[in-house]
Amino acid sequence: MRRRWVGVAVAGAAAVVGAIAVSAQQAQQADPASCQGLLAQSNRLAGVLSAVPRYGSSYVLVVPQRLAEKVPNVEAPAVKDLQVGVHSGTPAGDAARAVGITRIKEYRFSESALVQPLQDVKDGSLDAAIMWAPLAGLGIIELGLQGQVSIFTIDKPHPAPTALRAQATADPCAMAILDELDASGVLPAELLIPVEIRSLLTRQVPRFNLAQAREGGTLYNQLCSRCHGPDAVADPKGLAPVDLRISMPRFSYPGFSYIILNGRPEKGMPPLRGTVTDEQIALMYQYLKARTEKLLPESETRK
Repeated sequence: MRRRWVGVAVAGAAAVVGAIAVSAQQAQQADPASCQGLLAQSNRLAGVLSAVPRYGSSYVLVVPQRLAEKVPNVEAPAVKDLQVGVHSGTPAGDAARAVGITRIKEYRFSESALVQPLQDVKDGSLDAAIMWAPLAGLGIIELGLQGQVSIFTIDKPHPAPTALRAQATADPCAMAILDELDASGVLPAELLIPVEIRSLLTRQVPRFNLAQAREGGTLYNQLCSRCHGPDAVADPKGLAPVDLRISMPRFSYPGFSYIILNGRPEKGMPPLRGTVTDEQIALMYQYLKARTEKLLPESETRK
């Protein structure tokens, strides 16, 4: 039985989260040879990748060893200067922008180019790539990049690419990918989220409804406008003069729920836990989304 010790940085502080143990049975099954040719097997690919434990919502930054000194971790200043390849139409681009990467090269997400970003990293024509972790692990195996790249979990949890979502299929290759990610010290994205917010990660984004958004506007103006300004328009003289129409796109629904429930004491925002229901949080979220996307004008919310 092998144990992988992973050094974890959470909220900028290093913390050891313990050893990830791989059972003897899994270790025997974790044969990289079982993955050979998988990229060309469309009927098998999605099911195998969906079966990789722990990393189903993780996206990773893959950096070649030639840049190891400049990019020893994802917080390194040099990360923002990298030209990074991402698959268009996947959350990889959002993950890149979340850490300040602006030099983004988009690749078409197609069966024939699933690991092309990694191939370009290998060839030296691209600095780095951000990919869904199971697909990155498979690409590293298929392209023989073991030991030639560093892999860092990046940003909060994101869903798998739509085209690769499927019913998980038990397969030795899934364990080989898990072994590769574990051996590289990759951290499941959920562990980048503070412990106290993890229980909210399963909250589903409410389906948008304009009538409910209007209800949310009434709630917002009752509960939040004193600090944040009426109709989500920042009041320069308010207690929190932040234009929520600009900042809202940064928030996931679990993150928004957490802040409403627990406040931000370090910034003077009180918690609303016990005074609002989950349904009311969903209404206010829809309202702020509507204001951000200009679906509700100020005049309408002030009637």
